[in-house]
Amino acid sequence: MHPLLLPRAVRPGDLVAVAALSGPLHPDEIGLRDRGVEVLREMGFRVRVTPPVAANRRRWWAAGTPQELADELNGLLRDPEVRAIVAQTGGNVTASYLDLIDVEAVRADPKPIFGYSDISLLHLALHARTGLVGFHADLGAHGFGGDWFSLGDAARRAEL
Repeated sequence: MHPLLLPRAVRPGDLVAVAALSGPLHPDEIGLRDRGVEVLREMGFRVRVTPPVAANRRRWWAAGTPQELADELNGLLRDPEVRAIVAQTGGNVTASYLDLIDVEAVRADPKPIFGYSDISLLHLALHARTGLVGFHADLGAHGFGGDWFSLGDAARRAEL
């Protein structure tokens, strides 16, 4: 068992990436994602919406192939400017790329990863392999985007 690997808290001015880590963004969810990005900006974060986060980018029920999803995550894990990763939405494909994740990048620069649903499996796998503490928290579209019950911005700010 690995000791807990705690990422540092996200601070205003930090770069937060909203990324496709599982399911695709459906056309009717674009507004939710955009609202989620705006909420994060209002909290004082810089936000990067990663290229695969697009309504027309999907592979069946996934935002990309297992290799594309792993490349997306690994790129964010290796990017020293990115201080946190927020999954755009959940899904059911995380298991397909767990073996492709660069766990050394996780250990070298632990970053908070936010999300739930299929992203919970990502949290569990990274914790088992590195000790990284995951955050079962709002998704970029569902949650920060405000389509679930409203906790208010103060509760969302406390998550981060």
